[in-house]
Amino acid sequence: MRTTNRFAPFATFCLSLYLCAPLSSAAEPLRWKFAPGLTNRYESTQDITITKTGAGGDFTQKSNMTMNMSWTVEQVKDDGSAVLKQKFDRLRMKVSAGEGQDSQIDTAAKEDPQGQAAIMAPFLKVMTSTPFTVTMTPRGEIKDVQIPKEVADALKSQPGAAQMGDLATPEGFKKLVAAASFVLPEKLDDNATWTQTTEAALPQIGTQTAETTYHYEGPVEKDGKKLEKFSAKITLKYSGGQVKVEVPKQSSSGEILFDRTDGRLQSSNIKQSTELRFSLGNQTVNQTVEQTIGMKWQPAK
Repeated sequence: MRTTNRFAPFATFCLSLYLCAPLSSAAEPLRWKFAPGLTNRYESTQDITITKTGAGGDFTQKSNMTMNMSWTVEQVKDDGSAVLKQKFDRLRMKVSAGEGQDSQIDTAAKEDPQGQAAIMAPFLKVMTSTPFTVTMTPRGEIKDVQIPKEVADALKSQPGAAQMGDLATPEGFKKLVAAASFVLPEKLDDNATWTQTTEAALPQIGTQTAETTYHYEGPVEKDGKKLEKFSAKITLKYSGGQVKVEVPKQSSSGEILFDRTDGRLQSSNIKQSTELRFSLGNQTVNQTVEQTIGMKWQPAK
């Protein structure tokens, strides 16, 4: 029973977005602030270690991925919502599966990637050269996502697409983009706690449900800026698949900071440890996933 592949971290680069969702504050309603031409740049990092034991032998894969992205306001509508051009400016990734099976790729490198990494080159070229359009309200509601044909085709044809289920489809990608933006409440009281749920359909596995619980921790000051601090905890569940998936143990913690003055996400850091047990017939695979996902606003150079 195969449960991982060396390019599996790319299946999570979209999923990682909702882990870094923008959040709200308590003193007064927090809102994203938009102005035509404004660009917010972020750098996202993701470190993952996957350890598998059981049917098919033991396996350990480590990966590190860094994404640089930009969100540019093209238009602010009368109702305050903004039309944003979102783009992945640069992707860097290194995967180590042991026994000399290392791969690395950098979309900014002048040299073409070699070996297994070369398989990803066409997909990454499209993703880093073709922006997509998102319409978002000041509360963070995603009203529309427009994906160019080049991106849609790249999602369908990328390596490992069959294992990604609806994450590799245009509609699945739109759902993840929408889920990436936390919908800010009209008013948030002190010590408020609330949840956000996202779902993804995966072949054989069924439906993966991720429920994120947010808690408002209060205002903080960092580097001379007034920020709002939130904690986050993620719970995963699986259901309805041909392969039975149990989650014997899981834990997570996270800190998210929102810039009240500038109306944007400042940073987020999520750590998650998940033990999974896959069962099909008389075969069982145990898998542990340790991951850290960070996101930080970047000043213009």
